[in-house]
Amino acid sequence: MSDSDVSARASDFDPQQLILRAKRRRNFSERFDSFSDAYVWVLAAIVALAYLFSAIFGLIFALLGQGIAHRQMPTAVWTLQELSPVLLALGAIYLLRLLLNLGPVAVNAAQADWWLPLPLSSAALRGSALRNALLTGICASAFIGVLWLIVLYGLAGAFDPLLAGCALVCFALAGIVLASAGVVIQSFGQQRRAQRWIGRGIAAIVAVLVVFWALLTAKNQWAHNAVETMAGSVLELPAWICAAAILLALGVVSVWWAVQRNRHIGSRSLRSSGESQQRVLGALMQADGRAGTAPSTAAIGRRRRWGRRITANLPVAWRILVLRWIRGGYWQAAGGYLLLVMALAATVEQVANPLSAVVFYLGLGVLLTINVSRVIAPLLTQRQLTQHLGQPAAKLKRSAALFAVIYSAVALGLLTGGLGLLGVAHLGGFWWWSAAVVVGSLGVAAASLGHAQRKERDWESLLGAATSDTTIALVLFSELATLVRAVASLAPLFALVLSPQTGIAWPLWMISLLFALPVLRLLVGEFPRSMRR
Repeated sequence: MSDSDVSARASDFDPQQLILRAKRRRNFSERFDSFSDAYVWVLAAIVALAYLFSAIFGLIFALLGQGIAHRQMPTAVWTLQELSPVLLALGAIYLLRLLLNLGPVAVNAAQADWWLPLPLSSAALRGSALRNALLTGICASAFIGVLWLIVLYGLAGAFDPLLAGCALVCFALAGIVLASAGVVIQSFGQQRRAQRWIGRGIAAIVAVLVVFWALLTAKNQWAHNAVETMAGSVLELPAWICAAAILLALGVVSVWWAVQRNRHIGSRSLRSSGESQQRVLGALMQADGRAGTAPSTAAIGRRRRWGRRITANLPVAWRILVLRWIRGGYWQAAGGYLLLVMALAATVEQVANPLSAVVFYLGLGVLLTINVSRVIAPLLTQRQLTQHLGQPAAKLKRSAALFAVIYSAVALGLLTGGLGLLGVAHLGGFWWWSAAVVVGSLGVAAASLGHAQRKERDWESLLGAATSDTTIALVLFSELATLVRAVASLAPLFALVLSPQTGIAWPLWMISLLFALPVLRLLVGEFPRSMRR
């Protein structure tokens, strides 16, 4: 081969072409991965909607007590359909609250540390991330909107495809507006102030509801007409067309503003947004919402000062439990649930019925299991506490069990007393009710102990490895077994609510006592050591 042929072939080699081919393959791989992720999320949303459709209709059936006599409360001035616009407003507020923390750039703190300080233009990254933020807002808003439409048509009993399609367009436009608002607020670094205003907005909605309830109770005609107009407008097509036009104009303005402000977002906001995104993704994979519901630093400081005064004279194990209960704000979930239940039963028509009471007990049992397990988890899972506190693990576990029993008994007792005062539950057999509450609290405490000792679950891997619906059902049942035990231990309460005149069948007592046995072993402490294992 001559030197001229070698030089000709060498001149044909272009490193730039090799780089371009590698870049095309990488871009294709990235696009395929993005498409796969989007496909999985869309499929998961469709499956979730399919299951939630039946669950929502069952919940509506139980709350309205179809076919069961319900108590006519003199203070019941609302209907569930009249409260549906409130659900829509709350959904928009909480979606904005979520988008405030997610931000437009999906990077975590480690990635932000190396590419943010580089003297390079991040316009391409910010532009694609802004599009992702808008798509996230659209999809999340559409998902919430579909759930709301299911509730609305379940209450109204009629379905209009044209109205539903127009409503979905409005929800998509609202998602664009909310996502753009989140980007703009983040560009100014005003997330905390926006969070405070969102809290005030929720309080204002509650205050408006209280005022309208008082006016409706006083037979005010103006308030009655306003509520009827608001409830009827959500079933009228012109109202949705007008809302779509307004949201379209707001969407154009908000997107333009978000594009202008996107380049001014600082590195600190990008880091905090990346951390929030990682926490949200972790919460979704682990089915654990603690990262998204953690209290702020200021709230923890106030609760710490308050908790020190309360727990000054308590034993060390109880001091840990009570301080966690106060600082973590775990009392707010149970307290808010009880207030919501009492408000629904007292102010909404047809809700004061035995079926809704069963739903209330079921929800409280699940809530208490999850809530109490988070409070007592350190005493059960962190073995080093036995060395730091100088107490055996069995004593710490017994303290956790006693705390769980007392907490559950107080919550179940408050719910039972409230339903009795409203006339939903007939508390004729006081001792039977007391025994059912005690056994139910023991069962919920036992379920909380089991739930607290569960290891972290990667739900994405668990459900992704499932090959059929049966496998998925088995995985879900095995993972939710502790919640099933908590609900089963409340069987005597269910029987008393549904049939207060007849006695509780002995199999129900046996089932409840069977699930309460682990806590009884811990508290009594008189069983042989072989039975405790």
